[in-house]
Amino acid sequence: MKNIVMIALAMLSFGAIADDVEETIVVGAKVYNGYADPLYDDNLLESIQYTKKFIAGGLGGFHGIQLNGTDTKHTAVYKNGVPVNDPSSGWYDFGTDLPAHQDITVISGPNSARFGSGSMAGVVLIEDNFERQFTAEVAEDITKVIASYEWYPESQEVGVQVAHYNGTTGSAMTYNDELDWYKNTTVKFAYANEVGKINLESINYDSDYDQCWWMMPPNEWEDWMCHVEGEKNTATLRTKYLVLGHTTNKAKHNTGYEIESERTYGNFIAYKDNGHELGVTAQNEVYNEKSRDTYSAYYQWQNDFIGVGYRFQEGTAPMSEQHIARIGIEWDGLRFSLANSYRLPNLYEQRGDGWVHANPHLQPEEGIGTEFGYKDVSIYYYEFDEGIDFDFNQYKYVNTGEYSSQGIRYQDQFLLDNGSIFVYTEYTETDRIRVPRYRTKLSYWTSGSFGGIQWDTALEYLGEFEKGQDYDGRIIDDVSTANFKFGVYATSNLYIMLELDDIMNNRFEVLPDYAAGGRTVRLSFDRIL
Repeated sequence: MKNIVMIALAMLSFGAIADDVEETIVVGAKVYNGYADPLYDDNLLESIQYTKKFIAGGLGGFHGIQLNGTDTKHTAVYKNGVPVNDPSSGWYDFGTDLPAHQDITVISGPNSARFGSGSMAGVVLIEDNFERQFTAEVAEDITKVIASYEWYPESQEVGVQVAHYNGTTGSAMTYNDELDWYKNTTVKFAYANEVGKINLESINYDSDYDQCWWMMPPNEWEDWMCHVEGEKNTATLRTKYLVLGHTTNKAKHNTGYEIESERTYGNFIAYKDNGHELGVTAQNEVYNEKSRDTYSAYYQWQNDFIGVGYRFQEGTAPMSEQHIARIGIEWDGLRFSLANSYRLPNLYEQRGDGWVHANPHLQPEEGIGTEFGYKDVSIYYYEFDEGIDFDFNQYKYVNTGEYSSQGIRYQDQFLLDNGSIFVYTEYTETDRIRVPRYRTKLSYWTSGSFGGIQWDTALEYLGEFEKGQDYDGRIIDDVSTANFKFGVYATSNLYIMLELDDIMNNRFEVLPDYAAGGRTVRLSFDRIL
């Protein structure tokens, strides 16, 4: 990380305006803006996919995103301007992150022409946001503290944030009743001036999990209780015409298994004016000393009505040339987008390891996607020519042929005189497993005062239904839960909130053998500094 910081400091001689870096407009796409609130969101994925309050393994477990019913590897995730999908797996694991005031932008629909391989289903942009706040949450066996501060010396902006979480919601799996803990310490730093912006992030975590030895008898618990220690670092520099980034991900399991991956990324915008943008992108991906380089050039043009984009990319063998095109149209609330896409095999699928055989001839997941919508309604359809799945007979990843996904989504917020109502519902029909056919979130928020004390309250319902069968054929439980929150402003800058999760005390398996739900009481404090 030291080298990228030195490069970043040197590059601030480029002329740019830091605010210009953040603007993202994609004609023909539905764009959702959100916020990761540490008081309201139990995990970062919940602020993006609203029904993901309960995740297999809880915090520290794997939290992958499946937009529009596609594979987790078809959603590109960017942090502070650079891609963070892991080179080893192709997805981004949200389970190691804490919701800590991040600004969230979700761009739905096929976007590979602008954001590259792996953004067929959409793009999630995460921007660290530093507020002068101190937030704390306490519950049985859970402690969470987030402290952040920003200041503005002479047309500059400096932000620092430190977050720590130490907690357990019980056993990760139903096979035993021992407590599985997750510990996380995250440090963030940002610096911006009239020239550009630097962001640094370091996440250190320790997570317990069960069943790391699948071949052991289930009564020998001491051989099943496992943990992983990990570290994730991200460093980025952005100006109006340049983005540089470096990411690392290291994890060590008590079984002796270790992974280490990193990405060095650069995007240079050669021309940007009057809706035209011409740029080149280069990146180097490394996974356990296996390396791959990718180079691409892209062009997009858009106005208020139409947007077109094209990307050409190639890289080190066995990659082939790839041509990606997109068109988007918007008119009086109507929108339409159509694009093709290539999701490159990740390094693990392609190169394997001591357990998985390599498949250097693995082809990209090539497909076509479209999304049509009117205002708050979206209809999507995807068809892929080549899926990539693991073949247990050959013990390697292989191309498995066609699969598809389609669905309809509605999301809107209705403002009232003293509150609001939020409605989200989605129907998905897909060949991918673990995707609910129906999901919904309904919430009501209101505020008022009593005896000179300001208060607010929220009631929400979350549901995920008909998840189908898991890999081994077992039916996955439905999710149905209601949650209640009540907060008061004890002083003008001190907010206290009482949260009651899962009012009906439902217990279910969010995945087979992974229990979730159960009534929980939390008390949170938020102080503006």
